[in-house]
Amino acid sequence: MSNSPDHGNEEALLTELATYQNRKLLLWQLAADGRSFCGARVVAQEHDLQNAPVDEQVQAFVDDLLSDGQICPEYDEWTDWEALEASHGETADQYL
Repeated sequence: MSNSPDHGNEEALLTELATYQNRKLLLWQLAADGRSFCGARVVAQEHDLQNAPVDEQVQAFVDDLLSDGQICPEYDEWTDWEALEASHGETADQYL
């Protein structure tokens, strides 16, 4: 799997997301990878940015999830951050 193009793209997405220094964004993307809900790839597709540079794809994702620098309330309220932390916290640590 580590040699697949998607793995390289995911690595680039996570590295770019880390520049925002927002752990919840990283946790969200790690949970969304390979799924059809509101991850960076889904947002990029919705905005027709699949072929755009990674920083543009990530910016669209960040704009979708954040409001005034915080995770939008509607996302924050229904997300089990403790479960995401348990599942993906170590990986998030590697990027932050």
